[in-house]
Amino acid sequence: MADELWNLRAVVTQPEEDFGKALAHVLSPSRPLQSEEFLRGREEQLDGIRKALYAPGRHVFIHGFRGVGKSSLAQTAAYSLSSASCDPVILGCDNSNSFSSIIKDLFEEVISRSPLIEKTIREGGGGINLGWLTGAAKVSTQEGRAPEPSTINEAVRLVAFLCERYSDKLVVVIDEFDQIKDKVEQEHFANFIKQLSDKRVPARFIFCGIGETVEAIMSAHASADRYFHTVSLERLGWDGRIEIVVAAASSLGIEIDDTTAYRIAKISDGFPHYVHLISEKLFWQVFEAQNGGMVTGELFEAAMAKASDAMEMKLKAPFDLATRKYSNDNQYILYAVADGHELQRRSTDIFASYIRITAALNLEALDRSKFNTRMNSLKKTGAGEILSANRTGWYEFTEKVIRGYVRLRAEQASVQLEVDHPMARRRLGWQGSKG
Repeated sequence: MADELWNLRAVVTQPEEDFGKALAHVLSPSRPLQSEEFLRGREEQLDGIRKALYAPGRHVFIHGFRGVGKSSLAQTAAYSLSSASCDPVILGCDNSNSFSSIIKDLFEEVISRSPLIEKTIREGGGGINLGWLTGAAKVSTQEGRAPEPSTINEAVRLVAFLCERYSDKLVVVIDEFDQIKDKVEQEHFANFIKQLSDKRVPARFIFCGIGETVEAIMSAHASADRYFHTVSLERLGWDGRIEIVVAAASSLGIEIDDTTAYRIAKISDGFPHYVHLISEKLFWQVFEAQNGGMVTGELFEAAMAKASDAMEMKLKAPFDLATRKYSNDNQYILYAVADGHELQRRSTDIFASYIRITAALNLEALDRSKFNTRMNSLKKTGAGEILSANRTGWYEFTEKVIRGYVRLRAEQASVQLEVDHPMARRRLGWQGSKG
């Protein structure tokens, strides 16, 4: 579709299909972003990655909680660093992967894009020592199946070959690296990166994983940290959240008030997926209303319901399981855990939030003893282990990204959670006190 379409008042003037395409151009709740134009609130991290990779031999490790946008940052950085003629290679890990299988996947991805590489291998490697790519392996490669390298040296030679014959600006994203649990395999990756750098192979690798994974790969080799630029990605700040909503609305010709934008930002708790998903549902509601592109309170309420229904099961299921028994008690306890901005909260603070929430809704609150019992039950398998307590008296959501879903459910239930941003406090009329 022509770029001019994105600048039209699509809500008012475009058919459904065109509006849907325009909406998908500016919001991406279901897949990582790849364009700097739409990566909001991560400019500093993206700039840091670019500058770090000007240094030959350096690679990147992005780590943080699930759902904070690691994949979007990695892929956007990768596309900005790759040559125009050779897109980056994006690889995902699962618990069946090994170092060798990932390198094999990289090779297969590149030869599927470039028949000339297959031809080079078939004709003997063009003078490059490809080691194990001989005999029967050549036949497999011609059929689109690559053998796994048996040593780190073979893997390094392979990547050097790809840089020479495919792109000297080869960028590879290895996502969900935390799925590789085996310490030996992690050590292979650390040694591989060291050898790539020491042997001046120009490929650049960007890894994504949770915090524990970066510690594992750094400890796998004594000098591994010198080869990595590490990015600790926190939840998205308020300004970035607001920018996503307002910029998308503006490009679609939708008029959105500040209060609604701040409500979306508040619910999301800094997890970009929720900002994109709620905004997407809201803008579809506006389109279907055919009201001239105006966001209204009724449309926002409908959008929250749509977003809640459309949420991934891995986000919904723990909440549903935890509230199946003692539903009223447990849901308000979970709202209290999600109050404020701290990921870990003391039980005394959670109880204060719980008392404030139930009082505002004119509900009878549990006494402290029963409250403590219910809190502890939410750590157990029968409640989906939705909460964890890593130190006495402190609680957090086991999967941090679930906080956003709980905050969405709280908003649907007319529960006002604490606002930690001065402008948002004014816009949303926050009257409560910290719990």
